[in-house]
Amino acid sequence: MQIDGFLFFIIVIAFGYLAVKTKLVADSAADHLSGILLNLCFPAMLLKNFINTDTEQLLHSGLTAAIVSLVFSLLPFFVCLFVFRRAESEKKLLFRYILSVGNTSFVCIPLMSLFLNSEQMMIVIVHGAVMDILIWGVHHQLFLGSNSSNWKEIMKKIFSSPCLLAVLLGVILCIANVRLPSFLSYTIDALAATVSPLALLFIGMLICRYGLFGWIKCRDAIFYSLWRVIVYPCLVFAILCWFLPLQSALILAIVFGSPAPISAVLWCKEYGRDTRLVVNCLIPSTILYFLVMGTLLLILTHCCVL
Repeated sequence: MQIDGFLFFIIVIAFGYLAVKTKLVADSAADHLSGILLNLCFPAMLLKNFINTDTEQLLHSGLTAAIVSLVFSLLPFFVCLFVFRRAESEKKLLFRYILSVGNTSFVCIPLMSLFLNSEQMMIVIVHGAVMDILIWGVHHQLFLGSNSSNWKEIMKKIFSSPCLLAVLLGVILCIANVRLPSFLSYTIDALAATVSPLALLFIGMLICRYGLFGWIKCRDAIFYSLWRVIVYPCLVFAILCWFLPLQSALILAIVFGSPAPISAVLWCKEYGRDTRLVVNCLIPSTILYFLVMGTLLLILTHCCVL
């Protein structure tokens, strides 16, 4: 299962890459795929995550994880305001997002579910829920409003965002413990199941467009990957190990090392940002995460630490 899960990511990205490379699929297909993911598939995935969460279990074992996730996600956000204060606005906007939020849904949850039990995975799921709220309630709005000075237009975009509406509806349904009719649950589950393969195909298409090894000459991408996957998780663990049980501190440190989120690529493509830079950050950080954290999880579970 561990090998199958790892190979799935590689194979589907390779399919996307080869489909464009061999001209089986037009390069322009990626331009349309981003809108489908943002407006249809992602909202379904968010609804599914919240609806399938047990409220009692979430409150019992997830409160600490939620607080830690919120604090250590907002910390880089505010640090970036200082570090990138003199950088161009587009670079500041991008790094403020990808340093604060990682790829929990498509990388952390699939990878860590191969090694952790259901109780340990609750920490990862809670972390992912906090990330979803920050992504669609805070960061997405920064992308939406960054090109507009019209406050009414910004608010209109915010409250017409399918993903944000899905988060709000999901939270309400989860707290109220409402179960949807079976046909709706089936439809949402089926749409949500398309997110991972479609997003990975999309990444493969973009890699073909921008080049597999373009990041090698990108100094920002290399520094970002080392900080995000290695340095920041070590800092998080060094702090949390004083306050939390060892297992919880390790799991949270590992999820905070997650690579650049796919949503950043989608947003840059959809809203005319620097897609090449974010792809250059995504590729090495994802490869490094699988190598470093996959090996670490294998060692920790083999030694019965996790």
